[in-house]
Amino acid sequence: MKRTFNSINSFIALMMLAVGSVSVSSCSTATPDADEEAVWVMKPILFGHGGVDPDPVTTGLEFGAFTSTPTYFKITPQRYDEPFDDIFSNDNTPLDFHSYINIKVVEGKTPILLKNYGLDWYKNNIQVYYRNKTREYVSMYNPFDLISNREVLNKIDAAIINDVRKYVAKLSKDKEFPIIICSVTTGAAKPNKDQLAEMNRTAGYIQARRSEEQKTIAEKARAESERQRALADKAYMLEMNLTPQQFIQLRAWDIIEKKDGASIDVLFDGSTEKMWNIRR
Repeated sequence: MKRTFNSINSFIALMMLAVGSVSVSSCSTATPDADEEAVWVMKPILFGHGGVDPDPVTTGLEFGAFTSTPTYFKITPQRYDEPFDDIFSNDNTPLDFHSYINIKVVEGKTPILLKNYGLDWYKNNIQVYYRNKTREYVSMYNPFDLISNREVLNKIDAAIINDVRKYVAKLSKDKEFPIIICSVTTGAAKPNKDQLAEMNRTAGYIQARRSEEQKTIAEKARAESERQRALADKAYMLEMNLTPQQFIQLRAWDIIEKKDGASIDVLFDGSTEKMWNIRR
């Protein structure tokens, strides 16, 4: 009788161990990292209601029913990169650039975010609006400012982030949207290959025209200087009652005197109006 009782106890212990092993092996586990929260999505087997568990799982390990599935959310700011190709400036110049938006999910409210807006909340609710606003503000400025003027880009960033925050607040009036728009950064624009070649040609034309204008200004200044000097020489010649030949001879010797140790190439004869190349 005693042996039979021990056999029954052993059988019961083995059954409990087997049931426990099956239960543990059938459980789901949630293991969020330090920068994550996990949200349980529960599914009924036959009857009852599933849904989102209102209590998020923080760091560590948590077991759930085998019909439950953990969904993970980053709770640190995440950057979303949006590339733009051939966006037109205010003069219809096609430009390429990247824009970045940093968004943080409110800690402890990941279940609300999942329930109200789903796992693809950015793609379904933010992305299109954000891209449209970026196009809108970029199209207000000229390509040169969009390429190199950081002050203009900062104005665009400020306008976009203001509009996106208002948009999130508007959505939250209907269903809470627990995210924070941290920052927006519009990268410097770059013209596409064909446009860049055209801009380089235009810059070359502008530079050539400026060079010609500077050359013309310099020539006019030199001509004016020569004219003023000629008028001064003529006035001196008339004042001293000199003939043109006498004035030339005077100027020649004046130059020789001012050039200490000068090498004389030409000698004037004021009386006969002759010149000799004494180098030969």
